[in-house]
Amino acid sequence: MDSFDNATSVLIEPARQADLPEIMAVLKTANMHHIPSPEMPEFDLACAFVARMTGRVVGVAGYKVLSADEAKTTLLAVLPETRRNGIGRKLQERRMDELAALGVRTLTTNADRPDTIVWYENHFGYVRVGTLPKLHSFGLENVSEWTTLETDLTRWRKGL
Repeated sequence: MDSFDNATSVLIEPARQADLPEIMAVLKTANMHHIPSPEMPEFDLACAFVARMTGRVVGVAGYKVLSADEAKTTLLAVLPETRRNGIGRKLQERRMDELAALGVRTLTTNADRPDTIVWYENHFGYVRVGTLPKLHSFGLENVSEWTTLETDLTRWRKGL
């Protein structure tokens, strides 16, 4: 892996079918690999972005549009050796920009990692709105529920 500083050498772009093997490898490192389930019945590459560094996929973020006003995130993962360099933040920003441009107002996210929950709150204006039981063992295996968070994308367009 090439060295880099604060993800400056990372390109965020729409996912392609050819990226799928690398995407799955990234998801597996966060126990977010895709197995069809009620939580994630399909993996739509048209609704995903990848972070690419020197041609290699090092991160992925997905979303699903639920209605003209609502969407939800479906996944966000970054290779362990590239974490803490702003890649996840760039993926999240691109995802939010895309959804805001589509006119989506409310973006919902489910998370099980306390530090990730705080990250969404502190950087992207999310607020906790409840919890949901996990239907599959994605994420942390010792946590039985997702914390549900929402953010107002109209505020995102205005710069929070």
